[in-house]
Amino acid sequence: MTMSRQPPRASWRQSAIWAGAHAVNDGYPTLYLPVLPLLMIRWHFGAGRAGLLAGLLAVTTQALQPVLGSWADRRGGPWFIVGGLLIGSVGMAWGLAWSPSYAVFAIALMLGGLGNAAFHPHMAALVSQGASTHKGRHMSGWMVSGMIGHILAPLVVVALWHRWGPRGVAILALPGLLAAGALYSSARTISHPSPAPRRSQPFGWADAWRRGRSFLALVVLRSLGSASLLMLLPLVWQQRGGSPTQTGAVLAVVYAAGMVGNLLGGSLSDAWGVRLVLIGSLLGASLAATIGGLVATGTGWMFWVAVAVWGFTLNGAGAVLLIYGQSLFPHKLGMASGLTLGLGNTVGAFGAWAVGAVAQWRGTSLAIDVGAACLMVGVLPILWMRGEHAA
Repeated sequence: MTMSRQPPRASWRQSAIWAGAHAVNDGYPTLYLPVLPLLMIRWHFGAGRAGLLAGLLAVTTQALQPVLGSWADRRGGPWFIVGGLLIGSVGMAWGLAWSPSYAVFAIALMLGGLGNAAFHPHMAALVSQGASTHKGRHMSGWMVSGMIGHILAPLVVVALWHRWGPRGVAILALPGLLAAGALYSSARTISHPSPAPRRSQPFGWADAWRRGRSFLALVVLRSLGSASLLMLLPLVWQQRGGSPTQTGAVLAVVYAAGMVGNLLGGSLSDAWGVRLVLIGSLLGASLAATIGGLVATGTGWMFWVAVAVWGFTLNGAGAVLLIYGQSLFPHKLGMASGLTLGLGNTVGAFGAWAVGAVAQWRGTSLAIDVGAACLMVGVLPILWMRGEHAA
């Protein structure tokens, strides 16, 4: 992104507003997960269609990010996050509260995901531009605010659902509306990009593909494994006799441990490089998922430990994936963020549909094995990755 000047350093108040808005925004796509078993009973669908929801959500939250990121590179991003937060909060919360059927909810989920996609690319680009050194540490810190939303959203939606039923979830649109209002007043302090000069040479897509195809394979496999296992987690909890009121707590543990892993992974990547962090993340997450799925047969302490370790190890790669993706397009950070979180994650998330079908017809134990195997196989593309941040 070409900027006319360096953006001014944000005040602590502005930083708090942006961090709070990120937390609110990132909580919305996770609202449906802790009540997924209840939705399956309510609308009479199986694990296969439960997995399909992850793919449909990824179409708008992930696949459209390259388009919206490129648009943000040309037009500026403050208004993207304001409008995106408005659309995401209403689509996610009201869709969950008022949808009369699976199909209507799927449409509302995708609409809310569109707002989520508008929010992220430019925000990630601003964070990267503001960090001349220790990019992993800075990106990890920014991502932590979003993970706070991941932690709180499952707890809140379960509490509201069990106290007031599905209609009680509608009130969760309010935090997004309030956060969008706060962003509107602070958006004018953010510098806009100057008009980009017309390129004399076409963008090197062929070269980017040669440098990035191994990375794309990694993102697909990681997304397939993580989306599948995250979808299966509430179902496994229910099958083992876990309390429905604690489903949100299970997911909150995943995200809380993931927040710690994200911070540590970003810092370690600055010292050790991306490759080592990614390999450790995928192998650790694969083993934790397998042990938690096959050895633990109940809902005791071993299950909780396995869930926490899985969240910790999987999310250790979150920030470094984004940084490596941006290194492929150093002059198009918004587009890079979109591609990093876009195409590969969408393809992988749709794979959760197939893993859900395995769970429906062959049992959740085998489905967990399949998801864990995808994470383990994801190590292979890492060995072929090249580029500045993979050294």
